[in-house]
Amino acid sequence: MEKVSVCIVLAPATLEAGGQDYYKTVYKPLASYLYKHSECKFSFIYGGPQLVWLKKKHPEFLSLVAQLAGKKQVEILGGGYYDPVFPLLSPSDRSGQIELLSSELRQVFGKRPRGMTLCASCWDTSLISGFQTCGMEYVLLDSALIPPKKQRYLPIITSEKGKYLTVLPYYEELLPDIQVDPAQYADHIADFVCASAHNDSDDGCGGRIVTLMFTPEQVAGLMQSGWFEQFLQAVAACDKLEFTLPGVFVRNARVHVPGYIPAGMCKDIAGWSLEPYTQVKPDGSFPVTIHDFLETYPLHHALYDRMFYVSMLISQTHGDKMRKKAAHEKLLEAQNGSAFVCQPLNVAENAEKRRKAFSSLIEAEKLIRESTEFHESITVFDYNGDGLNEYICQMNQYTAGISPEGGAVFSLDIMKNAGNYTDTMRRLESFDGVADRYFRGLFVDHLMDTADFENYLKGRPCGREVFACSRYEQTGFSSQRREIYLCAKGEFSSLREPVSLRKNYMLRSEGFSVQYIIKNESPLSLDGVFVVECNLAQPDSSPFYTQEFVAAGKRMSINGYEQPYTVLPEVSVMQVADSSNGLSFILEPNENCRVTTAPVIYRRPAAAGRISDAGMSYMLSLFWDVHLGPGMEIEKTVNFNIYLSRRRSSKQKTQA
Repeated sequence: MEKVSVCIVLAPATLEAGGQDYYKTVYKPLASYLYKHSECKFSFIYGGPQLVWLKKKHPEFLSLVAQLAGKKQVEILGGGYYDPVFPLLSPSDRSGQIELLSSELRQVFGKRPRGMTLCASCWDTSLISGFQTCGMEYVLLDSALIPPKKQRYLPIITSEKGKYLTVLPYYEELLPDIQVDPAQYADHIADFVCASAHNDSDDGCGGRIVTLMFTPEQVAGLMQSGWFEQFLQAVAACDKLEFTLPGVFVRNARVHVPGYIPAGMCKDIAGWSLEPYTQVKPDGSFPVTIHDFLETYPLHHALYDRMFYVSMLISQTHGDKMRKKAAHEKLLEAQNGSAFVCQPLNVAENAEKRRKAFSSLIEAEKLIRESTEFHESITVFDYNGDGLNEYICQMNQYTAGISPEGGAVFSLDIMKNAGNYTDTMRRLESFDGVADRYFRGLFVDHLMDTADFENYLKGRPCGREVFACSRYEQTGFSSQRREIYLCAKGEFSSLREPVSLRKNYMLRSEGFSVQYIIKNESPLSLDGVFVVECNLAQPDSSPFYTQEFVAAGKRMSINGYEQPYTVLPEVSVMQVADSSNGLSFILEPNENCRVTTAPVIYRRPAAAGRISDAGMSYMLSLFWDVHLGPGMEIEKTVNFNIYLSRRRSSKQKTQA
């Protein structure tokens, strides 16, 4: 009976933050052990940022690993440079990510990789052709993606349109418990695989392989107790097991299992992909894919939409080749998989990763603008794949997206690399106690009666949200004049009085104006409150904005974080400043209004099942009392300007 091959793989660590701890507890002791025990074989995964960190901080470690790789004791696996979610990328970006990392690995270790891993095992059969073109012979996937009948501890060969790729499953369910004796654990693996093999028509367990992928955190815990070294020694001494490298095994494999592997993703992420921030076991009737995850978490979907839009801009640009290349590099940087897919237990950390991704996408768009003669424009197309046409406005200082859903601004990227200012969540009943029915973007409209408005000023949802959840229809459009004309209809109060709202955007280089015309379409008088709500994203739960107002002719400031929902009367100008990024938003209504501000706190599950504060957005609402007779209408306009402050140079500060 042949021995069962054991392939041990170490997943990449995030070395940019706290990397020295990982180096001391995992990488350095593991490399030292392998150098002293040539019978042990090991596989490493390094992403581009990890390689850059190691080259800068510990080049001696990479030299040692290169020596071990030259002795065929260590194999370095490839993938995408920024560990992207491959099914979300265009074919050219997939190849770009793989080639960028493969070139780096060849430079450091002297050999191109022949195998690769995927972020969160996000898989789709359309990847096969591109992977093969990039020289990849096999890929490691979570065993949860493999159909049960194909889980025989053999390499699986899968195909798509005449292209073939070998798949090696890794088995999270076989990862060890520190309480189990290492020698007993090694025997358990051998006996388990052999028992499974005897159920096949192929007798014995020859040619079988078990791939175990450990995270750096798991290895750190096992090494501190000495368990991991004892396990490596137990495998080396076991007469039923032997170490192998995935590339060596694939080249020498005598038996393959042909099989179709449908689209899917790793089990850990799939469990969070069906209900927001709730772990649910999939029923198995359909595989859970990355697109299910994006539909469940709209903020991740918004980042995907923005990424694909910038990718489209780059592919259509024929200007300065050097700037286009630099823009493509920034695009690849923004495709870091940790910003798109994650276990959603640390919302604040993921918000920061999304902010960095948005910032890289802004930088890419700026380079594209510089590579050719830029003209301000408004384009109309289905930007986010919802079946409706959105308006994408490219102005000198910003790029904004306007949706027919609520007629709101759903995306605002300032061309100063500050991120997307509408990267805001919705409150959820199960965690926040209240549920928002509308997206908390910019220029969300409400028409409320007195009772609903009182609830609104207490942070509670309104009973009847007129216009915030309405779908606006286009009544006019002029790309040349940069004007968008929208209209929505609704029913006001318990009397269901028909009312209409015309909403017109007039866009400028440094901002835009929004004109509202409310008309009472009923035979009865209408008395209510018209609210224009603007929500600005914050990357964490700390105060981020400062506010100043001109109220009743006097300049004043109010801390909306400490005094939420305080009502200021007779406001003519308001400024919300983001001093950390050096810009301000100035809102100026054509008629004095009342204003209220407040932080909107979002609570989400964290580790160990706790529900805690996970994020915040800053809400600024302008409102007017509305009294309309039958058939009458009223007009309001709000000017929204983006002011970029110019920071003084050190020389200017010295002179001052």
